Amino acid sequence: MVMKELARPVNFRDLGGLKGKDGKKIRPFSILRSGELVRIPAEDKEILTGKYQLKTIVDLRGEKEYRENPDEKIEGTIYHNVDILQKIHETGADLGSLESVRDVHGANFHMKKLYEQMVLNEGAQRGFREFLDLLLKKEEGALLFHCFAGKDRTGLAAAITLTILGVGKEDIFEDYLRTNEQRKEENSLLLGKLKEQNFSEEHCSIVEIALTVNAEFLETAYRAAEKQYGSFSQYISKALKVTKEEEVELQRRYLVEA
Repeated sequence: MVMKELARPVNFRDLGGLKGKDGKKIRPFSILRSGELVRIPAEDKEILTGKYQLKTIVDLRGEKEYRENPDEKIEGTIYHNVDILQKIHETGADLGSLESVRDVHGANFHMKKLYEQMVLNEGAQRGFREFLDLLLKKEEGALLFHCFAGKDRTGLAAAITLTILGVGKEDIFEDYLRTNEQRKEENSLLLGKLKEQNFSEEHCSIVEIALTVNAEFLETAYRAAEKQYGSFSQYISKALKVTKEEEVELQRRYLVEA
């Protein structure tokens, strides 16, 4: 797997090199993930479009998020927005808000509920299917997908994609948990600012849960998929309606001989 060498975006990585189906590996410089594309230095933009061959950007954030912090314009790229959470709200589902959470237990419960809804909610399913369609339609270069921190919406999108490509669950979780190391500095800065503003330790702990990943969160998504559809793979075929032909096509596009 290509190691991070960019100052920004935060939580960036190339999924290339992960072992997929039949001993093949994910093609380098084809599927990238990160946090939001903000405050990107010119030299990092050049690395993204040069070395990483970035051509397609898929922003999984909501309107309020991307209006307040729009992605940097990167020459030669095409931008798509797939608002996963809005699609959940359109079905009438209420995810609640971390702002109403009063303790760490409530924060963990909120995050597990989010992961469960991202799997089971029909709106979210349409969103992730739209994301997969973009992977299927991409003609050249790399596709980068992201949300705010590049951990929850992006984390599940990565798990779905990697499962289709035959990456093992252990490797999927290892990639998912890399976020905690790659966001360590950014999270420390954010939490430091809260402490400077005299927010309580409890409040900072709640925010820290929102800024990090926990294997139990992604495991909640897997359990929801298994309970409703039989397995995470069957969730992909039944809920996201990924056909065998599409699965084979994605593997053809994104896997190479090791």
